Amino acid sequence: MGSSLRGRDVRSIVVFKQRHIGDVLLSTPVFRALRVSFPGASTAAVVNEGTEAMLSGNPDIDRIVIFRRSRRDAGGMVRGKEELSFLRAIRACRPDLAVQLTEGDRGAILSFLSGARFRLGVAPAKPGVFGKERLFTHLCPPPDRYRHAVLRDLEILAEAGIPPADPSLRFFFSPGDRESLERKLHRAGVSGGMPYAIIHPTSRWKFKCWTDEGMAGIIAHLSRKGIVPVMTSGPDPAEVAQADRIAALSGVDCALLAGFLTLKELGAALASARLFVGVDSAPMHLAAAVGTPAVALFGPTGAYNWAPWEGIDWGYTADRPAGTRQVGRHIVVQKEGDILLRGKDEGRRNPGMDEITLAEVAEAVDRVLLTEAGR
Repeated sequence: MGSSLRGRDVRSIVVFKQRHIGDVLLSTPVFRALRVSFPGASTAAVVNEGTEAMLSGNPDIDRIVIFRRSRRDAGGMVRGKEELSFLRAIRACRPDLAVQLTEGDRGAILSFLSGARFRLGVAPAKPGVFGKERLFTHLCPPPDRYRHAVLRDLEILAEAGIPPADPSLRFFFSPGDRESLERKLHRAGVSGGMPYAIIHPTSRWKFKCWTDEGMAGIIAHLSRKGIVPVMTSGPDPAEVAQADRIAALSGVDCALLAGFLTLKELGAALASARLFVGVDSAPMHLAAAVGTPAVALFGPTGAYNWAPWEGIDWGYTADRPAGTRQVGRHIVVQKEGDILLRGKDEGRRNPGMDEITLAEVAEAVDRVLLTEAGR
């Protein structure tokens, strides 16, 4: 471990988390820990365009610096101007401390160019730019493969003597977000007081998806219990079409909101739902953040890193890296075995997902509902 930063004169902090939506939400315990350890410091989050809703409104964050990927993808002069503007925005924070939560070369270089005196990072699992480890003043060893993503991030802070605070996720939406959500629910046939569940069967990565028939069966199962199924998806037309197809296949009435909700509205919807049922996705993490129990279906991705998080370690090990288990209010449904060698590419279905049965998921749903009824 490097020297402890506790008690040091840290007035400005930048935290880099340039990843996907769910990854950004999982970083919120880092911001809580930094606020508690450095209550007088100004903290900026550095994220990719499209993920900022996960952090906006969070009282632990004073500023969000956004890298506009659409300009990067344009290439040429447009990309060059965006990169320069982005770096200027980071340096304008005048950070004393930079915390890099990813392992890539770009992140290490940005941390160094931020101008921060103290730079925290994690040793890369794979080789990168020669000597990039020396761009950090505090370097966390490579994480254990079976460590949850939240704990991995907090271990980077621990390398500088910064302890965790509240390890739970934090997500914030406004009264306006709730009001617009309620209008959309009402138009979809869900009136105030009606119990409902959020069903999110889609992912941009098809290998994460369960069978349409299985998800349709769960929708019918919930409907028979008097719980209105509310279908959601990402905005991609292919995801919306998949969600609509599953709803029709179920043979019961569903509230169709696939592709119609903002991330803030989805958080508000989840906060009032009886439960979430879906695949490994950002909405699954949102459910955990707002305190809604989740039945999460996993196949080729590691629940040991990405299971719904409420501050309780799931306890995965090399001896048992997969399998169905319950922790707190959440249940992961997953087959046993080596999950990462079974069809993990964008265009393929995954055998591990296809082997999950309707009976297994229905039993998990019933168990969650029974647990919640006893609270």
